[in-house]
Amino acid sequence: MNIWHALIGRPLKDREEQAVRVGVIEGLSVLAPDALSSVAYGTQEILIELQRAGITALWYVLPISAVIVVLLTFLVISYRQIIRSYPGGGGAYVIGRDTLGADASLIAGAALLIDYTLTVAVSVTAGVAAVVAAFPVLTPWTVGLSVAIVIVLAILNLRGLRESARAFALPTYLFIFMILLMAVVGLFKPLPEAPPWHSYITPPLGAVGLFVVLRAFSSGSSALTGIEAISNGVPIFQEPAPTRARTTLLLLGLFLGSMFLGTSIISYRYHIIPSANTTVLQQLAADIFGRGIFFYGLSFVTMAILAIAANTSFAGFPQLSSIMARDQWMPRMFLSRGDRLVYQNGVIILALVAIILIVGFGGNTTNLIPLYAIGVYLSFTIAMLSLAVKTWRNRTQFSKRAVIVLVGMGLMGATLTALVVIVSLITKFTQGAWIVALALPLLIWGMRKIRRHYRAVADELRVTDYSLKPVPAKIVAVVPVNSINRLSIKSLSVALGLAEEVVALHVVRSQEPPHQFEERWEKWNPDPRIKLAVVPTQYRSVVRPVVRYVDLLSHQNPENHVVIILPELIVRYVWEHFLHNQLALTLETVFIFRKNVTVMIMPYKLQGY
Repeated sequence: MNIWHALIGRPLKDREEQAVRVGVIEGLSVLAPDALSSVAYGTQEILIELQRAGITALWYVLPISAVIVVLLTFLVISYRQIIRSYPGGGGAYVIGRDTLGADASLIAGAALLIDYTLTVAVSVTAGVAAVVAAFPVLTPWTVGLSVAIVIVLAILNLRGLRESARAFALPTYLFIFMILLMAVVGLFKPLPEAPPWHSYITPPLGAVGLFVVLRAFSSGSSALTGIEAISNGVPIFQEPAPTRARTTLLLLGLFLGSMFLGTSIISYRYHIIPSANTTVLQQLAADIFGRGIFFYGLSFVTMAILAIAANTSFAGFPQLSSIMARDQWMPRMFLSRGDRLVYQNGVIILALVAIILIVGFGGNTTNLIPLYAIGVYLSFTIAMLSLAVKTWRNRTQFSKRAVIVLVGMGLMGATLTALVVIVSLITKFTQGAWIVALALPLLIWGMRKIRRHYRAVADELRVTDYSLKPVPAKIVAVVPVNSINRLSIKSLSVALGLAEEVVALHVVRSQEPPHQFEERWEKWNPDPRIKLAVVPTQYRSVVRPVVRYVDLLSHQNPENHVVIILPELIVRYVWEHFLHNQLALTLETVFIFRKNVTVMIMPYKLQGY
């Protein structure tokens, strides 16, 4: 077993695919942490925005949270419908493609890919930041710890989603349990200073500006990021995959809605005011349970859920990129499934880009947080609008009531999610939202270039005239020979078996005695079919003379096909490779772009050392 298989596990056969897929319980721990972790900051973000308008404005956390939960309900119902219609996964991208066209699907797909990448960087660094805050001695290692966590997440996902599901099940379900327990206890625990029940539905005196409310709604809507991941990752579920995915999404909606709304209600009940020194969850835990086991346990579990929220991206990004690669918007490398039946290139690329972001921002990705909601809410808008359009087009298949509900819900949901995008772009443009505004069109432009390339290649390679037949080509084999040794003998032997005309090409440097090699060649007296070509040079490099000779050979006989046979030493250890083969690598790079020239690498395995 090599190092790679020691890390990711033994190769799996195709028939073992069902064994590595996940069920509902495991699927929730794989695809839900991103959405669930937003409970840690969703209510807090609303309160921070409202606090700017005064203490009395904090009451608006209740109606804003209620509207967000209504939007969550719309999203859950809509994405359950999308999963039913598109059991192959793809979510907003696929329904946008089939309903609104390529432009809409590209926007949705590109926005989600950006969001997945940011999720990894931000979630991991947020978790590490929480750990560093508790243990300041680790501050110098912030970047290293973040990178290490990304690598561990990548390895776990390369081993298979079930592996990561088992690893993250405990913190995920423990976080759900602790938040729900805190919400229930906090709601019914006797509290002398608790506001009267009628105040929950009675707005306070004093007007709050609409823009303040919109900013708070936009910030709090970050609590819904990650909802779409299940619709993108339907294929990772055990059969019947669509049914299990829909059930998982329903559970996620119930848990997330209860946790988020419960946190907002008890925040109002306990008069929580955002603080720079502690989080809203920590304030609630301290007020309800005191600074004991529950307080520190919740703090630790929150750190864990923030860090493993990145795992949702490792499940969603490879699936979505493979679907887009199938449509030729992404490189075909994303279609490759590895030894463990996962789209390993998607996992590796996501990890690399996230590491670049983490290192580039020095482990402090605070500036990336404002970008969180923009990408995913853009995809929400396209998904909801697409569902409304699709339902209307197929209205004969539904009852009149169902059409009204689905179309109305889709249009209302699209309006709310579009509002989040617009407000986020306006209010957070200078805080980093400009990055999405720049990156999104650039990514879409790149995807269009990729598809245009694939189509151009397909057009050029396509055969429509079946009268075209293969005809033998006259091959001239050229073997660069530095000296007469076993390596050159084997290379020339291969050349003789390949071509009728073989040229042994030797470059004579200025410091080399003239005619010395020719005398050795005549003394050796190889096969007469091999022609010796000696090219002098006044420079140190032999690359230019070899290139000139081959170009001249091709120009003199354009009907010939020149094959350059480059010997390559196969050594025992990886580090030894850097001691050899540099000339072969350079010549291969140069000749690979020449017309009617083929580069052939002839491996020679060294023995006996």
